[in-house]
Amino acid sequence: MIQRIQTLWLFLALLCSVLGFFFPLAIFETQNYGALEYNLIPEKLSADATVLPQLSVEWFGVIFTVVLGLLATVSIFLYRNRPLQLKITAVGFLLSVIYVALLFLYIVPSQENYFSSHSISMVKSVYALASYFPIAQVLFFMSAQRAIKKDEQLVRASERLR
Repeated sequence: MIQRIQTLWLFLALLCSVLGFFFPLAIFETQNYGALEYNLIPEKLSADATVLPQLSVEWFGVIFTVVLGLLATVSIFLYRNRPLQLKITAVGFLLSVIYVALLFLYIVPSQENYFSSHSISMVKSVYALASYFPIAQVLFFMSAQRAIKKDEQLVRASERLR
């Protein structure tokens, strides 16, 4: 299990999901409030910081991150059932591609619309470190899928020799 390369790729995909909760997705620089970070789960504001606009939480971003982490974890422990592991990895790949599209086309632009609807003048928005983790997950799921296919071909070739 641990000595196989697909386990490493799937572990890195899991690590991207976990780290996504600890780093900001985007940083919005406003004239009124300075730099505001947008995280998957927003930090609680202190009592004296109630004037700051609260960024809306896009729960499907949280759900996608958790589901992708669970798929990577389940796929790691299905090392004896390679066809099922391949299917779960393919689902993880597909969901991570969808999540990347939603992240860059909906989640961060919706926060920009939130600022404009609350008449907050925004200077610029910058994608932060956590917004690149889903892109890395796409690559990790794809690499794991290729390694599982190679492993399955090797097993089938050795069965033909018997």
